[in-house]
Amino acid sequence: MYVVTNRNLQPDQPPEQRFGKKFNEVDPSELRLAEVDLVDGSWQLEILDDTKTYEGREMPASEMAFLETQKRMCQNSSNCLIFCHGYNTDFEGALESAFNIQDTYQDLEVILFSWPSDGDGVPTYRSDKREASQSVYALDRFFEKLDYYLKKYRDRRCGQKISLAMYSMGVYLLEHLLKSPIYEGETLFFDNIIMMSGDANNQNHADWVDRIKCRNRLFITINEDDFALGFSELKGGKEQEARLGNTARNLNSNNATYLDFTDAQSVNNAHNYFSKKEPLKNPLVKETFQIAFSGGRAERGLNFDAGIGAYKVT
Repeated sequence: MYVVTNRNLQPDQPPEQRFGKKFNEVDPSELRLAEVDLVDGSWQLEILDDTKTYEGREMPASEMAFLETQKRMCQNSSNCLIFCHGYNTDFEGALESAFNIQDTYQDLEVILFSWPSDGDGVPTYRSDKREASQSVYALDRFFEKLDYYLKKYRDRRCGQKISLAMYSMGVYLLEHLLKSPIYEGETLFFDNIIMMSGDANNQNHADWVDRIKCRNRLFITINEDDFALGFSELKGGKEQEARLGNTARNLNSNNATYLDFTDAQSVNNAHNYFSKKEPLKNPLVKETFQIAFSGGRAERGLNFDAGIGAYKVT
């Protein structure tokens, strides 16, 4: 799995701690690229040099990683998911989340974008919010680079799809990108964009959600019983309103397809119901995310609740 991150490098630490809880030493927008694997329960990580040789040509490491991923997708008939984690997630936790997704869902090549969330629990909530908002330029650079390679090598595409999943405070990071003047529709190449358990304000969310561009669907997932987002609301302050991921009111974006998991069997009060074992005991939950992550129309076959404006996953 490839990892793109603006975390600081810790070269003397074990692989799962090779990137830390602060920004890259150069700048918060500076990106490093690594290749990670999990072998017999042990993490293996290679931090890639700036340039690599691929097919007899010297090129940027990011270009090599793109071509390698595209090649695997064509060979395996797999789709690609860019995954961005949320708050309270150190580097090891980010790796575990991304690998869990790749292991859980079929025919999916996962690429992790990791920003410097502390992973130190409740006291770091506000600092994590600052670090998420300051990672906007890094995320934008990543999207621009990916868009460039997709256009450069469009002749090598074999019909596979690429989607983006932003989780929890990762949605807050995406919100800041969409509100920023630097956003120029860089997300258009994604087939689906999935905003899961969004730790962003529900109020006026349509103002920025309607700026998102993608090829197929923009999904927003909701669980009104989400324990983590219920706790997040208690933080208070004028910037901490009802959370997007646990509020079934004001679902008024013209751009979004809302998926309500509140009454889904086995979901209960889960914040993560896309890779945790208990929620995924419900086959409909797993099937919905499988389709969404794979670039498909995950709302098909679900009942639409016109009262709240969301498709119900039960």
